[in-house]
Amino acid sequence: MKGLSKEVKSAIIIGIVIVLLLILGIIYGQREKTEVADAPTTTVSEVAETTAAAEEATTAAPETTTSANVTVPAGATVAQDANGNWALMNNGATVSSFTGIAQNEYGNWYIENGVVNFGFSGKVVFNGVTYDIENGKVVS
Repeated sequence: MKGLSKEVKSAIIIGIVIVLLLILGIIYGQREKTEVADAPTTTVSEVAETTAAAEEATTAAPETTTSANVTVPAGATVAQDANGNWALMNNGATVSSFTGIAQNEYGNWYIENGVVNFGFSGKVVFNGVTYDIENGKVVS
């Protein structure tokens, strides 16, 4: 640096300081990014799984027991009533006193107070047999 003017020497020193500050800024910035990347994150799928688990926990119905001597009235079947609701029907009337399992040509259904309970999913013990129900339909 001999022979350079004072202004040139000052400019070189300022340039070196600026380069060092830039390098330190890059290093510090990378460290910040690493710390953020290492922080635990919640993904959309984890949120969806958590939400699904919470919904399942709140909609899962407890096991229901129906008395052992309940029988489907003779001639009754699951059909639509005059309002379009699926119910246990006998001679055109809903058998509103019935809670249990009844059938039609589409399968077996969980009937509650005479109407198919499409909102029920869980287990039902009916006349000593345990049934798995999904959305009101017997699945096993």
